[in-house]
Amino acid sequence: MKRKNLFCLWKRLLPFALWALSLMTFAQNITVKGTVTDELGEPLIGVTVQIQGTGIGTTTGADGDYSLANVPRNGKLEISYVGMKTQIIDVNGRTTINITLQEDSEILDEVVVVGYGTQRRREITGSVANVTSEDFNQGLTRDASDLLQGKVAGLMINSGSGDVTSSSPIRLRGITTLQNDSGPLIVIDGVPDGDLNTVSPSDIESISVLKDATSAAIYGSRAAGGVVLITTKKGAGGKTSVNYDAYLSIDKLATKPDLMNADQWRAYAKYANLNPSIYDSYNADTDWFAELTRTGISQNHNLSLAGGTSTSNYRASYTYQDRQGIMRDNSMQSHNFRFQIQQRAIDNRLRIGLTGSASLRNMELPERRNYVLAYSMLPVYPVYNADGTYFTKVNSEFDQGNPVQNQNLNSHDMEMVYFYGSGDVQFELTEGLNLKANLYKSRFSGARSQFNDSRTERGQSEQGFALKSSRIWNRNLMEWTLDYDKTLGDDNKHKVQGLLGYSWEDNTYSYFRAQNRNFLSNSLAYNALQTGNGLKTGDVESGKNAFTLISMFARGFYGYDERYMVTAMVRRDGSSKFGKNNKWGIFPSISTAWGISNEAFMKEVTWVDELKLRAGYGVTGNQTGLDPYRTLQLYGMSGIYYDNGSWRTGYAISQNENPNLKWESTATANIGVDFSFLKNRVSGSIEWYNKKTYDMLYTYAVPTPPYVYGEMMANVGDMVNTGVEVLLNLGIIRKKDFSWNMTLNGSYNKNKITRLSNDVYQTDRIYTGDPWIRGGSGVTSHVVEVGRPVGQFFMLECNEINADGKYVFTDINGDGNIDDSDRTYAGTALPDVLFGWNNSLRYKNWDFSVFFRGSIGNEVFNNPLAGYGNNTYLIGTNALNTPLVYQLKGQSSQICSYYVEDASFVRLDNMSLGYTFNTNKIGWLNKARIYLAAQNLFVITRYSGLDPEVEIGRMTPGSGMDSGSGLFPGIEYRDFFPKSRTFTVGFNLIF
Repeated sequence: MKRKNLFCLWKRLLPFALWALSLMTFAQNITVKGTVTDELGEPLIGVTVQIQGTGIGTTTGADGDYSLANVPRNGKLEISYVGMKTQIIDVNGRTTINITLQEDSEILDEVVVVGYGTQRRREITGSVANVTSEDFNQGLTRDASDLLQGKVAGLMINSGSGDVTSSSPIRLRGITTLQNDSGPLIVIDGVPDGDLNTVSPSDIESISVLKDATSAAIYGSRAAGGVVLITTKKGAGGKTSVNYDAYLSIDKLATKPDLMNADQWRAYAKYANLNPSIYDSYNADTDWFAELTRTGISQNHNLSLAGGTSTSNYRASYTYQDRQGIMRDNSMQSHNFRFQIQQRAIDNRLRIGLTGSASLRNMELPERRNYVLAYSMLPVYPVYNADGTYFTKVNSEFDQGNPVQNQNLNSHDMEMVYFYGSGDVQFELTEGLNLKANLYKSRFSGARSQFNDSRTERGQSEQGFALKSSRIWNRNLMEWTLDYDKTLGDDNKHKVQGLLGYSWEDNTYSYFRAQNRNFLSNSLAYNALQTGNGLKTGDVESGKNAFTLISMFARGFYGYDERYMVTAMVRRDGSSKFGKNNKWGIFPSISTAWGISNEAFMKEVTWVDELKLRAGYGVTGNQTGLDPYRTLQLYGMSGIYYDNGSWRTGYAISQNENPNLKWESTATANIGVDFSFLKNRVSGSIEWYNKKTYDMLYTYAVPTPPYVYGEMMANVGDMVNTGVEVLLNLGIIRKKDFSWNMTLNGSYNKNKITRLSNDVYQTDRIYTGDPWIRGGSGVTSHVVEVGRPVGQFFMLECNEINADGKYVFTDINGDGNIDDSDRTYAGTALPDVLFGWNNSLRYKNWDFSVFFRGSIGNEVFNNPLAGYGNNTYLIGTNALNTPLVYQLKGQSSQICSYYVEDASFVRLDNMSLGYTFNTNKIGWLNKARIYLAAQNLFVITRYSGLDPEVEIGRMTPGSGMDSGSGLFPGIEYRDFFPKSRTFTVGFNLIF
């Protein structure tokens, strides 16, 4: 009975106790107000004022004023603004704090995102480049790679195609594998293996690039190509902000092939004494490339809502983009949704975060076969007959057909949906010690649909063709981390950071494909495969695979007085992809830094802001080249056979077992110097690196017997990349009303293959590359060989065409004959030097930027010139308007060094002009900016083709890069998608 009475009394007193406790808690917190100005007393708009160590904060309004509620009396305020020094101020119970920010003469206190955490720039011991939204490229952007292009030394972003549905391949510090190099690992808000298409460029706050193994080893067996960390924008507590960005872009064809027009074609026919009448009876003069192209109109809209309270913040955004390519059968519409919310509790010790993202894309993939037809079709052929029907007379001839009809009647579409959601919980166990759990779920689905109308050049041979395929990728991720960050000692000169982590990841991939042909009607396109009458064995296919990755990782940092710093990390990965003898791998790294400028002997050298020497060594891995189940013996379809009145499918071993298969490893040594002089007017870095990739995966021929199948994947080869990178920032002019900042970056990289064989798997050289020209079918253009780089051209040497109109080839072996044994090295496709040069100027409310980038030392095989700068098939097909068609005499197209050209270039890549309006008198509007931008304005180059920057490998619409084509870069193919020149007008409003 007494227990019951006590329980009733506790129930009655509990609400009062909680009320009293809340009063006591909030009594300890106060509201702080004030204004933020610069050194001249001018109010600063958009300054971030937050409680240090939390995401709780606000931004200053039009008059530089701020108000922040629920601030602990003994707390600290962190005030930050671009171009100004960040300040940390003790509250000490004050309710009014006015702040004056000083110009930031150094960026050493900048907080940079690194793997599984952040570090102050001055404490970083590895090679990390950070690019913020202030420095992103302006204008039309597809994904995060467009924001970064040319901004980071050693980072090559290849914009080799004008296709609006394609992405730009990324390579960091050279090519590191013989498999299809997937480039750096993408990490979005801490989640590895992200997709750039899932985050709108408007939602990105900053991008960090981990360039060396000492920084990237924390990601283990996936980081051999480097790591790109993307941090998205977050909301701030205390104030609601509505942001609307929009732009309209116009794309114009930058260059097109200079093919013969009707008069030039007739002139050649007269010169060659050929009769053109059998072709020239339509009174036409058709520019087939002009017929395939258009002026592309694109629009982009981004709307975001952000804000919060003293203990929470949120941000939600929606981005819509509609892009029309310069080819009439190329377009993309995308919808990106993103939301993020964080809630703090228990005196800000507990933080719970939720993030959700959805990306939907509808794409019209271009039919690149049409460009081949546009090269070949005669200019005297019309697009339409006199009665308005399509001109189809030559649709059945080799490399002939009406490409406009193909564009209008055929279709190739893709729909993609990418969803992911994550939840994280972080709890401060004690001061400086935090426990965090992160759960992540994603699903990607893509559906591809293709139809070739039976009346077109593409569909007539099969009386119509239709294909439907789909793929689904599911991913689950769970990570736990425990991190420690503490400053020790009476003088706070000792800093210790530690990280322990566990990661579990599961991936499942499945696909389905079906196709049919011989349709009675074209009206249903690809929407009724069952109506076709031409189903064959192998037309229906499906499959599924899965793999699991389990990891443990640790990192430790110790720094003394910002003078002596060391970072060590290790990751242990276990992957089901690997053979049973190599399931687990260890990836360690260690790096050190010496803050020379903080030494006592440097105190009198006042013009030096920072001078830091860095050195490190680490190992990272690559498992992307290894598909699941490659370690097992597999059976596959092997034809059909007749048995007991029925046709049956035969099976045979299609893959040998290899229990020793494992990840590729890349060991990198890195030495760098970071510097800042004259109050950060001159700053930058110089770095040297050596990357050795060993245990490279490749498929080798093996004897049968003892092996059952004639090919086998194995870890054999080695490759080395050695280079130097330079970054230089110059604050040329810094005045209140006028500033001029210049950034220069350059990188040199030398690639060399050092091993291809061992005692078991042998190959002297690998012939690869197919330029795919008439007259040169089956002739390779490249070689992979020890002592040579990836992208090495290897072909007959020809420097001239003689007076008789014949190629003059070099007899390399001196036997008096010209054959395959006379092929030799003819230049390399990979550039020696990449560089970028950016100038940013501000005058009062005006801003202007101009950005150049380029490469030096790379060659390109001019495939169209080799194939169409020739008279062999004139006048039955068209040719380029070049003197070669008159100079050559009875010579078929040849794959030889005559067509390998210097492709070094300088491109005016981006230029923008903007104006920010004064909105101080408009209470509801915080910012209004309008801008004009232009991209790819001109290119300076000696290359005579369409563009010196060609695709790294042969691209297949909807499927990405062809397997193995990364080993023969530097070819301008006949179906090369021309680039565009883009002009953009846009504006940004913040309410």
